[in-house]
Amino acid sequence: MAANGFTPVALAVQKRGRRCIVAKITRFIGDSAPILAVAWRGQRGTEAAISLPVAVIEYAKRVGVTNFFLRDDRQMAMFTVPLGIFEKGRLGADSERYIPISWLRPVRWRNWQFATQVVHIADLPEMGSEKIEQLTLEF
Repeated sequence: MAANGFTPVALAVQKRGRRCIVAKITRFIGDSAPILAVAWRGQRGTEAAISLPVAVIEYAKRVGVTNFFLRDDRQMAMFTVPLGIFEKGRLGADSERYIPISWLRPVRWRNWQFATQVVHIADLPEMGSEKIEQLTLEF
């Protein structure tokens, strides 16, 4: 566990029969506030909107996250929106909330802490039922 009892974690969900890491809960270097973060790599279908599983949004709220950040490392660009804005987005049949990219505002690019553990998120009925394991990095 990192200083102050905080450990950055990657958040994984089951999608189309396989486990996918969809976001992370981390902090900016030199900051103490937890954030929900996604490194954006221009995935297909994300030109106009982004989405997050409802279970991921709810988990993030329960651990004290209030802001979402989308970071494009190739362009050194970053965008943010209050996490609560996702509630105003469209709920898809896939149990994800979709919001237009235009709802995010640009902010200064910042570096965040790396996640070294994975939290497997399902529809968590209560806090503490998530499974945590060490993140394996492939080179």
